Amino acid sequence: VYDERGFLRVTGKAARTGIYTYLAKELELTDRDPMALVKVYRPPSEVFDSKSLSTYLNSDVTNSHPPELVTAETYKATSVGHCVSASQDGDFVVVELLVKDAKAIKDIESGKAQLSPGYKTTYVAEDGVCPDTGQKYEFKQTGIEVNHIAIVERGRGGAQVRIDDNNGVIPMPIKVMLDSG
Repeated sequence: VYDERGFLRVTGKAARTGIYTYLAKELELTDRDPMALVKVYRPPSEVFDSKSLSTYLNSDVTNSHPPELVTAETYKATSVGHCVSASQDGDFVVVELLVKDAKAIKDIESGKAQLSPGYKTTYVAEDGVCPDTGQKYEFKQTGIEVNHIAIVERGRGGAQVRIDDNNGVIPMPIKVMLDSG
């Protein structure tokens, strides 16, 4: 929904529980090839912890991930809006975002709609099996503190972790080619 100032207010799924895949270098692991894939479990108890959910509120929205976390020094160069609310909906964190930047709004209208939180967390070494999927994992995330929510082409959380495009909120571009040209 666009407001009278031209800002875009949208809802979407910003994160989910379950297994996420990281590169070993992203976790600063030195016991294996830096490009090796590592399975990390995000349990509901951590994803929906009230302290973690509260860190979404008023966190900055960015158009793609910035090279570092958003701070007072990087805010003006990276922020395109902020998060208005966050709550649990099944296995997902649902957010309401207020996007204020014209380029970011155009990118969303053009189909750039997946979401990816940037956060600080603790990775606990723990061999286990995800109860929902049966997938094995090597690490578990705890103490998730959201810094920003990036609008991305493709996020780690998968295709369901995205801005909602139902109810006509976001016009999705469609081209129709007729026989007559």
